[in-house]
Amino acid sequence: MKINCSKIKFPSVRSNGKYDAESTSSFIQETDVNEEYKKAFRTHSYTDICNKVQTHIRFDSNASSSSIHDHYVHLCDLLLEPQSETIKHLSKTFDVHHLLLNFFEAGLEAWKICEELLESVHQANANHHKIKQIIKLSERFPCGTKIYEELDSYSSLVNPLSSFGPIKFPTLHGSHKLLLKKLTTKHTRNKRKQKLHKVFKKSGGCTLVALYTILAIALLVLACHGLVVAAASPGLLACSFGFIKKRKLTKKGVKMSELKRIGAQLDVAAKGVYTMIKDLDTMGWLAERLHNEIEYGKKMAHKCVGNRSPDVLDEVMRKFRVHETCFLEQLEELEDHIYLCLLNVNRSRRLLVDEIMPRSNN
Repeated sequence: MKINCSKIKFPSVRSNGKYDAESTSSFIQETDVNEEYKKAFRTHSYTDICNKVQTHIRFDSNASSSSIHDHYVHLCDLLLEPQSETIKHLSKTFDVHHLLLNFFEAGLEAWKICEELLESVHQANANHHKIKQIIKLSERFPCGTKIYEELDSYSSLVNPLSSFGPIKFPTLHGSHKLLLKKLTTKHTRNKRKQKLHKVFKKSGGCTLVALYTILAIALLVLACHGLVVAAASPGLLACSFGFIKKRKLTKKGVKMSELKRIGAQLDVAAKGVYTMIKDLDTMGWLAERLHNEIEYGKKMAHKCVGNRSPDVLDEVMRKFRVHETCFLEQLEELEDHIYLCLLNVNRSRRLLVDEIMPRSNN
């Protein structure tokens, strides 16, 4: 990989399409994003997802620009973890909060976007192969008619990244940010309930101790007056009250455990959505940059065909050679981040399933 993360700013997109570094979670701390990306690209799990995707997408890199889609497979049906059928079974078997189901749907949507974007990247690479052929042709036949025919053919190609315009990713950002807000709000309320239960449990325990202390003192006083038998009835009443109080505390303990379980699930889902937002924002920025690079190349080719001047042709060929390395690096950066997004979606989905199933089985 030829990643240079130090040159990438990884912006965030607001719903109106503007980029900023606004934090989207009240309880998820910001980290050094560049450093986190560098670490992610070195992991075994990242290499593993790359190999899996590339294994299922096998086609000739020199294939014609019209053949990429025909050889493409639906990665979502093969590599999404866990599969949608598993999530459906999970929702029927366990009591899964509707926000968590929304999280799984958001992950599925992100996978489909990544599939489309990955196909566009490979299509752009196939289209760019024409530029390589034109450069070689210009070296062999500097003023040949064939060069202008190839340039005209390239300039008429549809930009594969046109469908990922300035609206698509901000729209996704808006819907995912809304889900994140709901998850964080629910998580905050859950934390408050846990604190209240702790207070009630603590105060209930103190009350019980006080009651037993009062009972002991009362029995001692009554015993001194020879009225122990008469005091038996109130004593038993107090003990019964203490037993009922203890049962109530036990029930509160069970509810406290449930709150912690749901809180952990909401926490995993919120962090997963937060990471998803960052990944999609970064891919949106990289896709827009690559889209502009392709449009620039097409305009140069169109200008050359319209002018048909040897000087203009030489200048265009020079620019193609200069932009060759830059274009391929941008293409690779975007592909790398698509793999990273797929990895993060799978990881967060697995973590949430692990939070739901074991604790529900206990």
